[in-house]
Amino acid sequence: MASHQVKLRYFAIVLLPICIFAIHELIHQHFIAVDLDVPLAILHDERPWLEAVGRFRFLAASWFFVSLTLLPVALLVRKLVRPMDRSTRVAAIVTTLAIVLLAVAPTIQQHVTSSTPRIYHQVGKAVFEAALSQGSLPGCKGPDDSWILGTCGEIPVFSLFMRILDIINAFAGLAVGALIVGMILCLETDDTNSLEDAAAQLGQNFRQMRQQLYLTSLILTFGMFFAASWMYWPMPMISDGERAAYNSLVTASALFTGTYFCLLMLSFYLPVAFILESRVKRLAGTAALPAETKNTIDVDAWRASHGLKEGTSDVLRAGFALAAPILAAFAGGITPFAQ
Repeated sequence: MASHQVKLRYFAIVLLPICIFAIHELIHQHFIAVDLDVPLAILHDERPWLEAVGRFRFLAASWFFVSLTLLPVALLVRKLVRPMDRSTRVAAIVTTLAIVLLAVAPTIQQHVTSSTPRIYHQVGKAVFEAALSQGSLPGCKGPDDSWILGTCGEIPVFSLFMRILDIINAFAGLAVGALIVGMILCLETDDTNSLEDAAAQLGQNFRQMRQQLYLTSLILTFGMFFAASWMYWPMPMISDGERAAYNSLVTASALFTGTYFCLLMLSFYLPVAFILESRVKRLAGTAALPAETKNTIDVDAWRASHGLKEGTSDVLRAGFALAAPILAAFAGGITPFAQ
């Protein structure tokens, strides 16, 4: 059985999403206000039970998103257990673990340094904490009481939010690592000198790349809906007169997150797509040589017959997949999340 391999230099593609991640963190730390003076007066005081509306949304989104993140991990494991060059397998595992560590680094930093800005500060620290303080957790009568994920703290529901957010960040890092490495593995080759075998391998590479793109879009789009679930958590408790203004703040924050997800996806999809396209052109040029085929051939027809030519529908699907997180961010402002 053929042993598949990916040249180790292609794993350097991971540096591009790492750069996007670093720029995102830079913008968060130096360009986004973390001391927004959103007045507490915009909250309803007489209907604390409305906090449960946001909590149900958050828990549902968290549960579904964690389940979804296991899919790319399972697919990556299935790829790694196939016959594969040892150096490729080791590089894939090391790259995935490195991305996971990078993803959880901000969480670790927040636990080490209490003054580190938290992600919810971008939608108003005081109003967010005040909204969550209206709820309660079973068994939490005092800040030193314990529940399933640790101590209750001064605001039990806020403690729930932060603990689950830490868990989600770890699962998201694992999923993104699996998605990036899975995309890089679409560049695999095997030992063959046959033109037809090489074309078949390239066709398989393209199919895997598209599947990986659609899976990435699915994960990041639902990641956007998860982000919306906590961004809009206080919304049911906002007074009617201030809801539109606060909704504009949350929608803008969601748009920034959706843009980040789109750029993250582009950073590891485009390099793989360009490399595969260059291989197709090179192989098509070889197939068109008279010495190889005895007769000149129609290169476009040859590419189409081997599944190496993208149609209009393929381009449209890819474009929609790449833009899906931003579209989800816009949709969040008009869905029940915003109510």
